[in-house]
Amino acid sequence: VVVTIMMIVLGLVGGTVTSGVARAQSQTEIITLYSVVKKSGTKAFTSGQALTLTFAKGEVQLTGAQDRVVSAVKFKHLIFEPQYIVFNHNGMPNSFTVEVEVRGKGRVLDFGTLFRRVTDIHARPQPDVT
Repeated sequence: VVVTIMMIVLGLVGGTVTSGVARAQSQTEIITLYSVVKKSGTKAFTSGQALTLTFAKGEVQLTGAQDRVVSAVKFKHLIFEPQYIVFNHNGMPNSFTVEVEVRGKGRVLDFGTLFRRVTDIHARPQPDVT
């Protein structure tokens, strides 16, 4: 009887634990993706050339000239429709958002916060020195 009660309790708790682990893994992958985007901008800036970050299925690839793959990251919990972000030679992206499916739910990730400081500086009115 005691064993049966313990198994029932474990069965009830087990599903919650598994869901919590999957949620934590998804969040870790989102943080990793933000890091990949930021590093891609830095690589474009330091190399002085345009780089393209391509999103497809569960993979993100950074490519340079002649479609040479610079780096690639595979994700287990993030699924992307085919889309891309191009970083110019200054490291600035042509788009700040990416659509992604996280554990079956569609989301739009905004990378603007990674580059906001730079874009805000350029957008501020300059003082009149005359």
